[in-house]
Parts: sequence; structure tokens; C-alpha cells
Amino acid sequence: MTHSPKLLLILNLAGSIALLLWGSYMVRAAVEKAYSAKIGAFIASAAGSRFKSFLCGLVSALILQSATATVMLTTSFITSGLLSLGIAIVIIIGADLGSALAVRILFLDLSFLSPLLLLAGLCFHRFARTWRGQQLGRIFIGVGLMLLSIQLIKQVIAPVANQPIPAEILELLNSVAWLSLILAALFTWLAHSSVAVILVIASMAEVGLLQPPLFIATLLGANIGSGLIALLLVNRRHAETYSAALANFVMRLGLALVAFMLSFMLIRLVGKFGGTGGVQVINMHIAYNLVLALMFIPLNNAVARFSNWLLSSGKQDGLVPDSHAPGSSLDPEFVNKPKLAISCARREAFRLADNTEALFGKALQMFDAADRLIIEQFIEKDKEINARNKAIQRYLSETRRHIRNKDQSNKDQSNKNQSNKNDSNNNHEHRLDEILRFSTTMENIGDIVSHNLARLAIKRIDRGVVFSSEGEEELNLIHAQVLNLIQLEITYFAAIGEVKSQSKKKLAKKRLIESIEQLGQESIAQHRLRLSDRRSSSIGTSSIHQDAVRDMLQVVGYISHIEVS
Repeated sequence: MTHSPKLLLILNLAGSIALLLWGSYMVRAAVEKAYSAKIGAFIASAAGSRFKSFLCGLVSALILQSATATVMLTTSFITSGLLSLGIAIVIIIGADLGSALAVRILFLDLSFLSPLLLLAGLCFHRFARTWRGQQLGRIFIGVGLMLLSIQLIKQVIAPVANQPIPAEILELLNSVAWLSLILAALFTWLAHSSVAVILVIASMAEVGLLQPPLFIATLLGANIGSGLIALLLVNRRHAETYSAALANFVMRLGLALVAFMLSFMLIRLVGKFGGTGGVQVINMHIAYNLVLALMFIPLNNAVARFSNWLLSSGKQDGLVPDSHAPGSSLDPEFVNKPKLAISCARREAFRLADNTEALFGKALQMFDAADRLIIEQFIEKDKEINARNKAIQRYLSETRRHIRNKDQSNKDQSNKNQSNKNDSNNNHEHRLDEILRFSTTMENIGDIVSHNLARLAIKRIDRGVVFSSEGEEELNLIHAQVLNLIQLEITYFAAIGEVKSQSKKKLAKKRLIESIEQLGQESIAQHRLRLSDRRSSSIGTSSIHQDAVRDMLQVVGYISHIEVS
């Protein structure tokens, strides 16, 4: 059976691009799973100077290998009120440049590293004892696949690049460069990875398949598509979150269109961007993002106001009641009255906590389930918890915005009055932060039930195994103590401001945490002893038992990091 050479070329090229996209996804997903909390804290700390915010975005995108992932993390902090829109825009601009630098690193001739990374990644993923070590293995495998795919793309298109292209086709392509721009933007959006698309464009330019008029157009199109990805992913119901993504898209679109209109000048300057076509593409990509940074970082607040103005006609800056949180205590009319808004948010946070307590309280029932339907009910209940927490985050963000706007309008008052008002507003913001930490922790506990424990329960059903009587008793004991800790944290949150009560509960909380951690260590040690005795029930549920203990200890970890005063 003979195959058309053209068909084989298309299939091989498509397969190589698919491998590049998959490698990029593996790296991004593994980094987000293992290090998103640390990266998120790093981004949240960038609420200072523009330079610090810019560097924060750049470094985050270099680690994540994705400007879009950094944008999504940044917008989540806008929602919670930890970042202003102006600072978020600077972080996003830094992330765009960081993503461009990641492309430059990946395009270096590192083909010798590919097999080493794949081998190291396999060893880490198979033999690492910690979950984070396994994710590090996935990162190595992902980078190795990306480096391998770049070499494959070059090998696939090299024979075609060496063949002369008919003058009529070249003339047609050059005359419809705008079509290349549009197609590149759409392909980048579909691929959800500007890093991968830029690498494909650079690889084609490297072997001469794309000449300057075309690779300039496709490069600019990829940059437009990069802004489009986040714009269509972020939550449109929150005005400032959507404004950040919209500002990023408008900046990238505006600069790309200006550059496209001046492309006849850029063609003459192509030689100054490096020796080979691929290097020229990537250096122009870096230059594009540098120009974007130099133009818009000094104007970040003006860009924020312009983006808000674009949305103002749609009235998108008002609160939208959450349809997934029936009977919400969040009254939109109180967002400009901090004391009443805090009271509403606290009531809603208690309701969320009640849901979380009920969900976790019945979590071990999933391990007795005969089919997945019962487990799916737990997952559905967690969706309500997630919806309530998102509504609380939006409400707190709107309240915080009103507090800060009032601070701005009161600047002309006397120093004494201004000092008193600042103290009051600082206290209000402190209470908002406490509610946010509490509700987010409760949501995280719900996620452990619906994601981690539910996954383990499904694994038990698929394997058809049951816990040993001792193992089941140990899980029940740890679960009961963790549930006590959750209940203590809820009463702890209720007693904010009662100094005597707080000090007693803090001591009780510390002792209970130490007791649970000791129980967890003893349970894992006892389980390993049962394994050494080769008990069939312990062998069959080995990973499930140990992971369930670790998941419940993770709940303890979340609660131990809450501090209220």
C-alpha cells in the first residue's frame, strides 16, 4: 500500500505539533499542581512597585511556561481584592515577556538534553516517594517532549524547505499576509499555547519555509491569539477580572496592528534580529513584548481606566447574584457599607462552612459505596461550596473597592479625621481578609473530599478491594479527629474579637493538630507493618489507605495556616 508523500508530510507535521502541545500542557499542569500555591503567594506579594510586579509576572511565566496561566492566577487575586487592576496589568505584561524568554530558552539547541530529561522524568515519576517528586518527573518529561518535538518539526519540513516554491504561490501568500495573521491568531487560541505556536513558527522559519513577510504576520497573529486565550477564559461576571484580560488583549491587538501596518519597514530590519530565520522570529517576539512593556507599564493606571470604560456601557461592574448559591446572605446593596457588608459575608461564610462540615463528615461513606453514583453526589455538593466561595470573593472584592474609593475621596479632609478613618478602613480590610482566608480554606477542604478522597473511593471500587478492619478503624479515628478540628475552627472563627476565648481555642487547636499528626504517622507505620505480614486486604488497599491518611492530614495543614485575631 502506497501513501502520498504530501499526506505523510501533513500527518508527520501534525503529529510533531501535537507532541509539542502535549509536552507544553504536561509542564504547565504539573507546575500548577505542585507549585501553584507558592507561585500564587509570589504573585500576591507583588502589590508594591511596578518594577517588582513586572519581575514577579516575568518569573512566574518563566516557571509556568505560560503567560495565560499567570494571567489566570493574577485575575484570581483581583477577584479576592489582593491586587488592584493597575498592578495586575503590570504583572500580566511581565508574564508576556517571561513567556517570550521561555520560548528563547526552549529554541536553543538542547536536543542532547531531550533523552536525558525523558529518562530522568520517568525515574522521578515511577520511583519518587512524594507526590511533588512525581510532578517534577512530569515536568522533566514535558520539557523533554517539547525539545524532541522541535527537532521533529525541523526534520519533517526541511525537505520541503529545500524545494523551490513557485513564484505564483509566493506572490499569493505575500499579498494576503493579513490572512496569515488571522489564521495564526485563531490557531494560537485553539492550541491554548502561544509558546508552542511561536516555536512552530520559528522552526518553519529556521529551515526557510516561512520568509520574513509571512513569519512577521504569523508572529503578530500569535501574539493577538495569546491575548484572546485569557479573554475567553476569565470570569466575565467580575468587572475588574475581565478588565485585566481585556486590557491585555487590547494592548496586544493595538501594538500588533500597528506593527503589521509597518511590516514593510520591519522586513528591512529583519537581519538585525539574528542570523537564522528561527532566531529572527524569536528575537522579534521578545522585542515586541519589550516594546509593549516600555509603552504600557508607565500607563498601567490609564490602561486600567480605559479598560473599565470599555466595560462600563454594559454595566458589568455591578454584582451579579450567583445562581448556584440559593438563599445567599450577600446583599449587593450593602457593599458600600463596610460593617453591614462584613456581617453579610460572615453569615455566608458560616453557611459555606456548614456545608463543608457536612460534606467532610460523611466523606468516609464514599469508601463504603458500591457504585460511583454516591461518589458523584459528593462531587455535586462540593460544586455548591465552590459557587458560594466565588460569590463571597466577588462580594469582598466589591466591598474592598468601595472602601478604597472612599479613602481616595477623603484625602482632602483634616489629618485627624483622615487618621481615624484610615484606622477604621484598615480594620475593615483586616476583617475582609479574615473572612476570605476562612472561606477559601473551607472550599479547599471541600475540594479534598470531591477531588482527592473521591478519586481514591473510585479506585477502591475499580479494584474491588476493602480495607482491613484495623485500617478502617484507623481511618475512622483520624477522620473523627479532623472533623473535630474543622468544627473547632468554625467556632474559632465565630469568636473573633473575644480575646480570652481566642487564646483558649488557639491552645486547643494546637494540641488537636499535634494529636492528629501523631495519629496519621502511627496509622501509616501500622499499615506498613501489616504489609510486611503480607495481609491481602492491606496489600490491596495499600496506596489508597496511605493517600487517604495524607489527604486528611492535608486538611489539617490548611487549617493550621489560618490565623485570625
